[in-house]
Order: sequence, then C-alpha cells, then structure tokens
Amino acid sequence: MTQRTIPSYELYGELLSGASTDPIHHELIRDRSSQHDWTIRLHRHRAMAQVFLFRTANVAYRLGDVTHRTSEPHILFVPPGFVHGFRFDEDVDGDVLSIRTGDLPPGPSEALLPAAMQVPCVLARSDSENFADIEATFQQLARIYRRMNVERRTLLETLTQLILTYIAGDVRRHATIGTLPTSERLSRHEQQAEDFCALVEQDFREELSVGDYARTLGVSPPHLTRVCRKVLGESPNGLIRQRRLLEAKRLLEYTRLSISEIALRSGFRNPPFFSRTFRQCVGLSPKSYRSSKEA
Repeated sequence: MTQRTIPSYELYGELLSGASTDPIHHELIRDRSSQHDWTIRLHRHRAMAQVFLFRTANVAYRLGDVTHRTSEPHILFVPPGFVHGFRFDEDVDGDVLSIRTGDLPPGPSEALLPAAMQVPCVLARSDSENFADIEATFQQLARIYRRMNVERRTLLETLTQLILTYIAGDVRRHATIGTLPTSERLSRHEQQAEDFCALVEQDFREELSVGDYARTLGVSPPHLTRVCRKVLGESPNGLIRQRRLLEAKRLLEYTRLSISEIALRSGFRNPPFFSRTFRQCVGLSPKSYRSSKEA
C-alpha cells in the first residue's frame, strides 16, 4: 500500500463525525477488530495518539515499514501521523486508548517522554517494570470511561497522564524507540490538508470563507477543495461545519449556556440556522441532544 492510498482517520474525519466529544476514547480491541474480520488496515491519525495494551501474544502489526508479531503481552504507543495496521487472532485480549492531541493539559509525562511522543514505542512485558501498574490503570480508566458524572473528564485525564508517565519510565530504560522513516513524511497535499486543519482549529469561530483560508495557505479555493476531498474525504466547508458542530456538542454537554449563546460560540452567527444545521447533521435538535446526554 503506497502512502497516497493510506487513509487518514483523525479529528477531521473519524472523531469529528462520530458521537464522542471526549478528548480521550477507550475501547476493547476486539470491539472494533471483530467488525473488520480481525484486520485493521493501514491507516494513520493526524491528530490522535494511541496506546495499545495487548494482554495476549501473537498480535501481528505494522508500524511504518516495520512488521512484527508479538510473542508475549505488549504495550504499543503510536504517535499522531504514523502509519499502523494490525492482524488479530479471534481470542485477542486488549485495550486501546486514543488521545486527541492538544486537548490534554501538560503533565509529568510530557517532560519525561519528549522524544518518544514523536515516534512509536514498543514495550514487551518482560522489559517493563510498570506493566502491571499500566494494566491496572487501564482497568480503572475503562470503568471511569463508562460513567457520566462531573468528575469523569478530570479522572480520565489524570489516569491517561498516569499511563503515559508509567510508559515514560519504562521507555527511559528498555523500550524500542523507532525513528520516523522518510517514507512516512507528509506529501505536499497532505501537508496542505494538515495546515488547513490547523487553521480551522484556530479560526472556526470566525466568519471566514474557503477563499479566506485558501489565501492564508497560498493556494486557490478550487485547489484547497481538491486537496481536502482527496486527503480528508470532505469539502473545506464540510470540515468547517463539522468542527463547529463538535464545539456545539461539547458546549451542550458540559455547560448550561443557552442555545443562542452556544450557536455564537461555535461560529454560527444565526441561531435558527444553527438549530436547523444541527438537526440535519446530528439527527436531534440542540435541546434534545443536551437532554439525551443528561439522561
């Protein structure tokens, strides 16, 4: 599979179009892999790091140009933008923790693991002094993740930082830390798409047109549209709208702001238009969406 055919699932795609507004996502590996014949094809996440906990052996995975099969339980850290794929046995036992970059507050792991946060880290249980603690923290995080109370997000952030800090300690002693191969570097179009995503993240609340974004990037609006459709599978306007709707979902879930105020804070200058757009894209009115999260 060449670089151009490797799909990208990220904030402007997988997470943004999904139901979750959490910066942290937890699931069992078998939950997703069982839906795909136990094979996760090569892909990357532009704005998301992942920690995989494999409790069983015989997991085949590919990281960039490197293919490996585990012979014992492992922990695998995959940074944003790095190509990876898996082939699992049907009895696989493990978890995956997905972390949307930029949403977590700084923690001790950031100082301990500066280099490893940029490249994959592989930890075998036999080389990890913290494996049991990491596994126990994963179990606690999985329980907290299913809760819906006011302290949930803070606890998830704390436990995530704890997992990263445990990994940091092991990395300094034993982990295999790869380097980013040249073949993994972004193509020109991928870089332009990533730059556009960064601008949207910065300015989605402003009344900016596709032409405004294109001028900032030094390209034409038609070129930006082609790049977004090719790399991200969506038009620029669609990506801007998705980012605004994600912000609206967050505000509906975690604040008591009025619908009109949420519309304005999410980049919609016309509250009735916001309500219509929200219903069309989400399937619920803003009020009903808020009520569903309070149930």
